[in-house]
Formats: sequence, structure tokens, C-alpha cells
Amino acid sequence: MMNKVCIAVNICTYKREKYIDNILKRLQDTFFFDEQNKTEHYGALHIYIVDNACELQNIDSEYIHLEHNPKGNTGGSGGYQYGIDLIRASQVEYTHVVFMDDDVELDVSCFYKLYDFLRNVDEENANRPVAGRMFRMDAKEIQYTAGEIWNGGNIVHVGLNKPLTEVEKEPEVNLNAGAEYGGWWFCCFPYEFVKENDIMPFFIHCDDVEYGLRCGQLPIVLKGVQVWHETFEHRQTPLICYYDTRNPLYVNEKYRLSGDASTVLLDWKKKISRYHYEEKWDYEYYTIKGMIDFLKGMKWLTDIHPGKYHSRLQKARINRYKNSILWRVAEYRFRKKYKL
Repeated sequence: MMNKVCIAVNICTYKREKYIDNILKRLQDTFFFDEQNKTEHYGALHIYIVDNACELQNIDSEYIHLEHNPKGNTGGSGGYQYGIDLIRASQVEYTHVVFMDDDVELDVSCFYKLYDFLRNVDEENANRPVAGRMFRMDAKEIQYTAGEIWNGGNIVHVGLNKPLTEVEKEPEVNLNAGAEYGGWWFCCFPYEFVKENDIMPFFIHCDDVEYGLRCGQLPIVLKGVQVWHETFEHRQTPLICYYDTRNPLYVNEKYRLSGDASTVLLDWKKKISRYHYEEKWDYEYYTIKGMIDFLKGMKWLTDIHPGKYHSRLQKARINRYKNSILWRVAEYRFRKKYKL
């Protein structure tokens, strides 16, 4: 007997109308939305889009829901969380939730393949996530990753830069891909997990890491369940350094994955020293600020409004002399907390 499958796709967007239009047009041309033929796929895919910019026109049809985030721009984390809230409030009995980036290109066949797998998956593997592969936007026949290994923040991409010709030799279903979690360019979780678990309010970055590790189930990788997405080396900015410093520290502390505190401190100081040597004062500042804010603790993180705090960070006045004081303050507080 086949499994019942009803998938909610959770998308958070911010000022990417063209991408959203393209995703909707492509999905609406599938059997999932074909009211005339009404195959087994019809009605098995519902789309929830949360607009953090509050600019797109609301949609509230039977299978497509686009809503403005009532809290404004709370980052990807807050947008996805509001999407979860909408999915939970629905009267539909969902079986799975797909977290998907708004700036991907996709072949809609990935949803057919995901649906067919979920219809037939055995009980032993039914509670595991399905990690979508990510192919490069700048070299579309190259797989960037098939899943992630956290490795304390030194992320290992499974199947890094693997040519499509090699990917095609892999099995249709890989139950032992070697990944710990899937990135949210495309990742499918059982609804039973999503129903009981909120997202950490990280604003951006590492929300997918923490959620995947919390799930505690190794992801399955399917051939053909994939999207195309810009790789991360093209996305580094000074402000992203803040989140890439602060959020991994929270993840590692929660799961005790970072090794001894003295090593963490040394690695952080090496990063600051590199930016200082290169006279990248803005990168240096946000790396220091990320540590300072991490040391404020988890309660501070959950109490702030992530969007408003992000705006404050953007307006920071930065200079090398201020940095030289702040990094000493951060090191002192770190040593005090961990008794170094």
C-alpha cells in the first residue's frame, strides 16, 4: 500500500519578484495544479510564500498562499518560521514540508521524483529528511553539493563540484550519502518533525544547519531532486561575516561540536588578524561584533527583533581604533565565560 503524500513548500522571499514569478509559473504548469486532468498528483503540492519585503500582491487560493510577514523583514529564519506558522494553522493534513530558497532555478520534475519516492518509502526511512542537490548557477552541469557535513563550522560539501556525467552514475536513491543535513536551497522534512520544532531566530545563515542537526536523522539523497543556485563564495560581505561568526558559535555550543574553548578563541583571533593585516576594517568589526553578541547568550538572541537589529548593524560606525578596543573586550569576556 502506498503512502499518503501531501507536501507544503515553504519559501521566504525578499525583493526577488522575478524569481517568485518564475517558480510559480513553472509549478502551476504541472499536474499538481492541473484541475482538468486531476491525476494522483493534483492537490498534493501546496505553496506557501512569505514576503519579508511586504511588496508582492497577496495570494490566497486553494493551493497557493502568498502573505506579507506581519513582523516585516525578520530574515530567512523569521520568514520560514512564519511559513511554518501558516502551515500549522492550515486545516490540510500535510505529510511533508519542503524548505526552498527563493532564488533557485528548478526543473519541476524534481517534485514528481520527490513525490514518487515519498509515496513508496518504507517505514524504516520514512522519518528521514530528503536533501536536494545543489548545482552551480555558473556551470550548470556541475553539482556543487549533494548534502552537508557540519564539521564544527568547517563545512564539507558532499560530492563537491561533481560533473553531471558522474552524478548520473549514482543510484536513484542514496540512503547513505554521508551527509549530516541538507541546505535549504531544497530540503524536505516530515511534517511530524516540523509540527513540533521552531526555527532558531538567526536572521540568516545556520538556521538550516541547526534544524537539520536537531532532526537527528541523516538525509536521503535522490537523483534528479536538485536545484541550481549561486555558490557561496560569491556572496561574502562584511555584514555576512557577523552572522557567519555568531551563528556557528551558537550551533557549536548547543551541540558541543567546537572542541575546546581555547581553540575556538584562537581560530577567531586568527580571522581578526587576517582582516586587520588586509586593512579590512569592516570585516574585522563584524567578526568581533559576532563574538560579542554570541557571548550575550541565547536569551538575548530570542528576545531581540532580528530585523531591527540587522538595521542597527548596517548603520554601525566602524574604524580601526574602535576595533582594537572591541576585540580586547570580546576576548576578555570569552576567557571569563570559559574560565581560560
